[in-house]
This record gives sequence, structure tokens and C-alpha cells, in this order.
Amino acid sequence: MDVRDARDTGDATAGPRLSSSLARAARAVTARVEQVLRSENVTFDQWLVLDALAAEGGLTMSELTARTLATGPTLTRVVDRLVTVAAAYREVDLDDRRRVRVHLSTRGRAQHARLAGRVAEVEEEMLGSLSRTGPLFTALDRLGDG
Repeated sequence: MDVRDARDTGDATAGPRLSSSLARAARAVTARVEQVLRSENVTFDQWLVLDALAAEGGLTMSELTARTLATGPTLTRVVDRLVTVAAAYREVDLDDRRRVRVHLSTRGRAQHARLAGRVAEVEEEMLGSLSRTGPLFTALDRLGDG
């Protein structure tokens, strides 16, 4: 009996559902990364914003929402906090004065640089022997594009 059939019949022995497995994996990664971030008083959501800004420069709130998957209110609080601690700043978009772009400050870039290697080490450790080009990553990339 495959997993699809097991779900249709309510068979609890079919193994964990995809959503449960992904949620557990995401929580485990988040918890481990948060241990690293704690030394800099950075939350996981703040890290996602710092990392997105480090990768792509000034982004609008809509662009940050798409990259971090944070809700609008959460993202506003995160960016407000980063601005308060001088890790980021807001600037009116030169092409469209109705939009505001968020940028990393010098302090934010330094903070990202201090944390990026340590976060990468945690991620590598958690991945263990999994190949990044293997079927798991291919399947997860397809899910994310859907």
C-alpha cells in the first residue's frame, strides 16, 4: 500500500505526512540556527532579512516578504528593530518615490558577515551526508516553485 492509499484508508502506519516532516525539519533547523544567532541578539526572522539584504541589496518590503515568507506585520516589526539597532536603514526608491527600500548599514553588513559562516556551518552539519544535488533537494526545489 503506498502512502496515498494509506491516507485514503486512514492507515496510521503509513509513516509521517510530508507537512509534518517538513514542519519538524524546519523547526529543528530554526532552533539550531537560533543558537548561533543568540550571541548577536538576532532572531531567526531578523537573520532572514539580514541574509536577503546581504544577497540582493536594497529591497522593498514586498520583495522582503517574498524572500523571507514573513507576514507583513512581522516583517514590519523585524525591519523596525533592525533600523532601531542601526543594522539597516530605509531609503525612498529613486525610481518610484512611493516605495521605500531597506538596505543593510555598515553595522548590518558586519553583523551578517560575523554570522553567515557560523550559520552555514550549522546548516552543513545538519545536512550531514545529504547531497545538495540529490533527489531530496530537487524535490524540495520543485515544491517551492509550485
